Amino acid sequence: MHASAALKKLLKSSGAQWVLSAVGAAYLRFVHLTARIDRPQPPAGGPFLLTMWHGRLLMLDFLRPNGRAMVTLISGHRDGQIISKIALLGSFGKIRTVTGSSSRGGTKAVRELLQFARAGRTLFITPDGPRGPNMRAQRGVIEIARLTGLPILPASVSADWCSQQRSWDRFMIPYPFSRVAVRWAEPIRIGRDTNVVTALAQLEAALTYCQNLADEACGLGKAPEQVWL
Repeated sequence: MHASAALKKLLKSSGAQWVLSAVGAAYLRFVHLTARIDRPQPPAGGPFLLTMWHGRLLMLDFLRPNGRAMVTLISGHRDGQIISKIALLGSFGKIRTVTGSSSRGGTKAVRELLQFARAGRTLFITPDGPRGPNMRAQRGVIEIARLTGLPILPASVSADWCSQQRSWDRFMIPYPFSRVAVRWAEPIRIGRDTNVVTALAQLEAALTYCQNLADEACGLGKAPEQVWL
């Protein structure tokens, strides 16, 4: 059997996923403990439907509003399951996960998200996940915001010492002792009559703006001009 095929088969095992996740969680806790964090206060209010581009998902724990617990929507794909286990272990249970897809309208996942929203939890979604296109928001995030009544809060995270993978989302892996920058945009409120196309364009602009600001704060790029639709 080819080595990559054997690895994929191994990673389908729940036991192997938990071992890999425990190692990943320990690594992320070390990154968090050694990081120099530049994190302005998020906008007042909440709970929110927190959003960030998929490529920064590994740094999700830096976004938790005021250290409070939140719930994230994770795909049922193998990679999604590993990431959800890393999030659970690395955040000491402060990040709960719901398995489903914001773009495919998984009924069970949406019901669970609604329950958590009614309980006052902040929810988290990557609008371009789980498979892209990169930095293109899918309409599922707008529908979930409409159903839950939660304002969408665009955000991003960056690190000055990191690697970016050659994956569809340019997945960022932060290194220990990094400077980590978090940036927020203003919440976007979705009403019954909100135009989905317009809302998606506004969300994409805000998310990309946040990511560029976070990158600039870490010396990875130039701060952009703010453009709101």
